[in-house]
Amino acid sequence: MLYKSLLLRARLATSLMFFINGVVLAIWATNIPELKRNLALTDQQLGFALSGFAAGTMITMYIAGILATKIGTRNTLVLGGILLSFTIPLCAYAPSYTTFVASILLLGVINSIYDVAMNSHACVIEIERKKVLMPSFHALFSIGGLIGASTVAVLLSDKLGATYCLTLAGVLVFVATIISAFFLVDIRPEVQANEGKVKFRLPNRTLLYLAFLTFLALFIERTLIDWSSLYLTDISHVSTNIAALGFAGFSLAMALTRLSGDYFINKFGESKVLITSGLAGAIGLLLAIIFPTPTVSILGFLVVGLGLGNMIPVFYSRAGKVFPESPAVGYALNGTLGYTGFLIAPIIIGSVSTDYSLRIAMVLPVLAFIFLTIVHMKPKQVSITTPHAR
Repeated sequence: MLYKSLLLRARLATSLMFFINGVVLAIWATNIPELKRNLALTDQQLGFALSGFAAGTMITMYIAGILATKIGTRNTLVLGGILLSFTIPLCAYAPSYTTFVASILLLGVINSIYDVAMNSHACVIEIERKKVLMPSFHALFSIGGLIGASTVAVLLSDKLGATYCLTLAGVLVFVATIISAFFLVDIRPEVQANEGKVKFRLPNRTLLYLAFLTFLALFIERTLIDWSSLYLTDISHVSTNIAALGFAGFSLAMALTRLSGDYFINKFGESKVLITSGLAGAIGLLLAIIFPTPTVSILGFLVVGLGLGNMIPVFYSRAGKVFPESPAVGYALNGTLGYTGFLIAPIIIGSVSTDYSLRIAMVLPVLAFIFLTIVHMKPKQVSITTPHAR
């Protein structure tokens, strides 16, 4: 067992890293419309380019899990943070479509290293505390997204472009990483359990089931991250800075849901919370599709944030506990498989949007919400309140 002071230190440091990741990814996401205009891309071209992020993530995620096991989550987080600080501005400096795609692919690779390490930290802390904590960690990510999107709204209103915004994001993550390096705790339960040896793992049936649920949730999240701002500018006809505020509302709703997620899941159970979440998400997105006015669309995306907020933390938490002695490996396996949703969402949404319309394309995440609601009406779930169960 970790000492209480060490556990608190680990929790605070990990929370900071979730927050910073939310800030920089929100700055990136809310600059997508300008990056698209700068290179004169079609929706289909943009969708293919954005899929590079998920492709880079999938390529690296399992390797990142092994890396976190070998050198520790602290060292992996610091490495990922420093590399991310230099990688995220590259997208704004890309002179051509080819270099733009390459820069997004590299961003996915580097962010994967960062992502695996911080979620593995969170899984270990949950196991040690024997209670649900993952939603609160992801709440900090959403709060970071809110602050990042709000910052971009202000910067764009002052006529500062994507180059300035993404360079600022790089500086922020670099400074935060250097500061947090002094407070992060090196946690390697896998190495302790296996005497320094990392066992190769194949996903079992439980992990495959979780990966499919994660796939759907990440498909929804990626759609909202990449296309909500474009939906507001192209369909609801708002300015870019107002569209950034729409994304901020989505992030705020995610944060509020996750801040209360620990309490509601411990009190009512996963299934009831996730059923309610799925219904809310489907209704919110349908509102934006049927009534695409600026006010209703922004309100709809906010409701989607309320619905989606607790889904991904729950699935990540379950995956990290499938192999209690190797949270990083369990999380990485789930992520590698589940991130196909992140990979194909831009391609599918971009293609459907080009062939039909973005409003039609947004029906797909509605269907995903409905499916996630239905499957949780059956008691075939892996409890996250029994972290040592196999």
